[in-house]
Amino acid sequence: MGLLSKLFGSKNSNNTIVEDQANYIDTILKHSEDQPLGVADANVIYAGYNELGGYYYLQTYVVGKLNTKTKTGANLIVEGNGYVMDLKSDMNEIESDPIDIGFKGSATRIDFEIEKDTVESIKRSTIKSLTLTIKKQTLVFKPIETTD
Repeated sequence: MGLLSKLFGSKNSNNTIVEDQANYIDTILKHSEDQPLGVADANVIYAGYNELGGYYYLQTYVVGKLNTKTKTGANLIVEGNGYVMDLKSDMNEIESDPIDIGFKGSATRIDFEIEKDTVESIKRSTIKSLTLTIKKQTLVFKPIETTD
């Protein structure tokens, strides 16, 4: 590859970017024992529920290229079969932590307060998409087919 191709990219750069992102996602998935909820370009989202003192939380971890620090919180839109939920993050201060365990990236934990009846209505099998908005970034996660 010539110097100009390295600086300005080659004609096949879009194919290379897509392949690199797919390889990056595969690497993340191989390093996790948990079942991810969805994937976006170069990020994977994991989610689970927790209850603390009568309050319910949707705890999410975004692993991948998302690297952010904000004091304005985040929003998560969960779109499923017959429902759309707009969740606001529990805390406004959110910061990504660097990771390097077979791949370089960041882990970003974001908790969303959620009602008990809402927890029971969200099922992995009914989710169509998750849209995370943080700062000026919007990530659209599509569900992953389970291999169980």
